[in-house]
Amino acid sequence: MKKKFFSKILVSLIIGIIAVILVTIGIDAADNYDNFSGSIIGRVLYGEDEGPCPDGMVFVPSDKGGFCIDKYENSPGDGCSVKNVSSQNETRDNIDKADCEPVSRAEASPWRFISQSQAIAACAKAGKRLPTGEEWYLASLGTPDPDRDWGPDDCQVNANWPDQPGLSGSGKNCVSAAGAYDMVGNVWEWVKEEIRDGQYGDLSAPLNGYISSIDIHGMPLATDTQVADPNFNEDYFWVKNTDIRGMMRGGYWENKSDAGLYSVYLVSPPDFAGTGAGFRCVK
Repeated sequence: MKKKFFSKILVSLIIGIIAVILVTIGIDAADNYDNFSGSIIGRVLYGEDEGPCPDGMVFVPSDKGGFCIDKYENSPGDGCSVKNVSSQNETRDNIDKADCEPVSRAEASPWRFISQSQAIAACAKAGKRLPTGEEWYLASLGTPDPDRDWGPDDCQVNANWPDQPGLSGSGKNCVSAAGAYDMVGNVWEWVKEEIRDGQYGDLSAPLNGYISSIDIHGMPLATDTQVADPNFNEDYFWVKNTDIRGMMRGGYWENKSDAGLYSVYLVSPPDFAGTGAGFRCVK
């Protein structure tokens, strides 16, 4: 009799524990509906410290299921001949080297003097690709974008780090909601977008000016040539409405309040490779 009694208690206890576990998993799944890797089941499948993204990348939720983006601005990897690139010739030498790939790591010099087409090729060598403008915008959301009083822990937009450009991840506050560093400032970042004679798909690019409206993909729709808009962090839109112009986003180390997560630079042709032009990749 006693055995049956204790057996019933044990069964009830087990059922109760299972019910609690299932409820906990259900609540956790609801809380992490857009970030499966952060859920209990996701951590079990991917590992406690691992997610769906390779090392050096962070996951960005999107309505298309999400993607991985490099956590830091890319720098030349260990197999590259030149670690601190200072000319487009050095970029070409790196890309031509079989075991040279771009990497995403903290405290590294950004890979500069690279054109849009070269950035596409460099990402491909790492088994990745250059982000679209929308992907870059989604990854940048949540990055603090103040319009003045920049300190050493903020994004570098006013030569406010020890070096220009600074080492990746130098500004501990310059991180997006997804965990990507330096999306604002330090170096401009190429994205896989372009305009042709002022046309961006079905849209006509606005004039040079302070951004006053954007679409749901993060593309500026309207600008004001005189008045900076605090609703868009006083960010600026640069454009030349002739020929083909490649797109860079974010700003660089001395754009001040003109730099930001809304800032877009559509002035340079796709083969431009300047001191402030860098990149990062997605997968």
